[in-house]
Amino acid sequence: MKRYKKASDGQWPGYPTLRLNDIETLSIQQNQYVAESMVNNRKGRIVVLMDHGEYQDFLEKVQQDKGSINARNVNAAALEAIRNWMKQKKSGEKRE
Repeated sequence: MKRYKKASDGQWPGYPTLRLNDIETLSIQQNQYVAESMVNNRKGRIVVLMDHGEYQDFLEKVQQDKGSINARNVNAAALEAIRNWMKQKKSGEKRE
């Protein structure tokens, strides 16, 4: 007789700290894109409003540093800037 994976405990699978390893539903585990979407759609977001000139400068720097302007590279550059800022604040450095 075929054995199936034990049913989940009924906890909603979309809690904010969801990781790929937390997904117990076999059908979702087997579809990589659905599982990644469930995880990524629950991550925090920050919207930054920039003047046009400043925005164009940022995109130019992304292109110089990463090679092209696409969502992945823009996101990586923004995360890098945020992480560097948080490190500075943690170490008590002041930036002008």
